[in-house]
Amino acid sequence: MIFGCGLSRTGNKSLGNALKILGYNPIKYPKSIDDLGTVYDAAVDITVIAWLDELEARFPEAKWILTVRDIEAWLKSCEQWFGRSLEDCSPDKQSYLRHYRRIVYGAEVFEPELWREVYYQHLDRINTRFTGREDQLLVINICQGESWDKLCNFLDKPIKNEPFPSIS
Repeated sequence: MIFGCGLSRTGNKSLGNALKILGYNPIKYPKSIDDLGTVYDAAVDITVIAWLDELEARFPEAKWILTVRDIEAWLKSCEQWFGRSLEDCSPDKQSYLRHYRRIVYGAEVFEPELWREVYYQHLDRINTRFTGREDQLLVINICQGESWDKLCNFLDKPIKNEPFPSIS
């Protein structure tokens, strides 16, 4: 199993698409933990963070990929993304997103100082959790151009000779 445990707006979509190119069957926003390891062999985004403890217990040998981004660029991207109205989403998706935003960020809407604090706490939480198990954790900054070399070496896959998926 591969888990992308980066916060929203840190390259999760790009990571998910890169994993697909590498032959994995990833999902963004899994609805159930039970689908992981059976239907899907990789997952990225906010639910992974919310389910971190349970996923780590269920999949102790999993590889984890922490996508990171410059904090100021991240905050700007989050302000734009989370500032969009949830009213454009279906009621089910609204409920889903609100639920996981409360769990991960502590709020349903963007709050710059809270988000900044959550960002640093999340980095510390992941890095502390994997102390002594660095072979299970890759920290990658896709937004700064880190891509196939770093990802493929971590996953023991041949390095791709094609552009890395870049999706905003």
